[in-house]
Amino acid sequence: MSDCPHSTPVPVNFDHNDQALTEDNLWQAYADLQSTGRVTYSQRYGGFYILSHYDDVKAALRDHDTFVSGLGHRIPTVSEGRDVPIDFDPPVHTSYRKPMAAAVTPTRVRALEPFLRGVARDLVQAFVAQGGGDVVSAISLPLPLRALTQVAGFSDDTIEGLHKATEEMWAQVYDADFDDAYAGIKALMDAEVARHRAEDLGDYSNALLDTTVIDGAPVSDDLAARMLMSLAIAGHETTLNAASSLFWLLANDLESQDKLRADPGLAPQYVEEVLRLRAPIHQFGRRTSKDVVVDGVLIPAGSQVLVAYASANRDAEKFDRPDEFDPDRASRAHLTFGWGIHQCLGAPLVRAELKVLLETLCEFPRFLPAGEVTWGPLKGGAHYGPAHLPLQFEEAK
Repeated sequence: MSDCPHSTPVPVNFDHNDQALTEDNLWQAYADLQSTGRVTYSQRYGGFYILSHYDDVKAALRDHDTFVSGLGHRIPTVSEGRDVPIDFDPPVHTSYRKPMAAAVTPTRVRALEPFLRGVARDLVQAFVAQGGGDVVSAISLPLPLRALTQVAGFSDDTIEGLHKATEEMWAQVYDADFDDAYAGIKALMDAEVARHRAEDLGDYSNALLDTTVIDGAPVSDDLAARMLMSLAIAGHETTLNAASSLFWLLANDLESQDKLRADPGLAPQYVEEVLRLRAPIHQFGRRTSKDVVVDGVLIPAGSQVLVAYASANRDAEKFDRPDEFDPDRASRAHLTFGWGIHQCLGAPLVRAELKVLLETLCEFPRFLPAGEVTWGPLKGGAHYGPAHLPLQFEEAK
């Protein structure tokens, strides 16, 4: 380590798990972090460093040897070695991620598009027919849940209980033992493993049970259930929040909505911009495996580090007018799905679901706000989007 003096991180009173962080102050909190310093430090949870600028966040995500996740990817650490594959480092991570990625390869996702389009059209038609209502529960949630029946081979009973179990998990993830917090989802996944062990349904879950991992070891029932649990949680939370944010943005920006309606081919650009501007996943934690210097600040080995994706996505040094929705910008460089070896393996599926949803909406009249939106706090300190969003569609002329 160099003998050169290092600067001290700026202390801040920031807690990503604070239930008071909502739409009224959340984005300002990130702006305050950025203006305070490139590396800040919070005393909460035993102390953790915060990276909030684009270049620093991306560099940390790429340097997985220094900023490791094998000691748990949340702050405070509650899931060491439990969330598969992110709570593991190579080579175990590599071995676990490969069979999981097989569920959402670009080829599989492309083949899924007709199914997604049919589900999206049915949901929107039903929503219009009932005169509108809460679009979160009517469209944003059921779309990714129905996709999981095809992606992972989940039964209707599993889909029925999945979101409720996920909400129960978020409500206690930092206040209970990990196994207690995840018990509801784990039970659903255990049932799926047992169902697929008993019968070859010819789907992804059966293929997962037949694969091998480290040193050719077969996938155990417990590991398979935890792999499916990660796919289930990420497979609906991310799309749920991003889709709801899309609805909110476009309902309040009729000019952008009309522009998309005139050219549905713009849908991918709209998807990338909402993922940048209103990241459905805000941040995760890392632990330093050795001393590292970021912008002159020494972060000692063994330190907790929060890498704030959502803040990085609004860094004015990277994106012009970062707080504005501009689908014409080149925004695919956003960090919403992370970067490097831990980049979200379900990104192709999320993009496809959102694209199909936007293209489907173009077949219907404009949608407008129909009441007050309710924003939740960050779920699990990371996941964010509208919790309740009343909308209505204009009557066709």
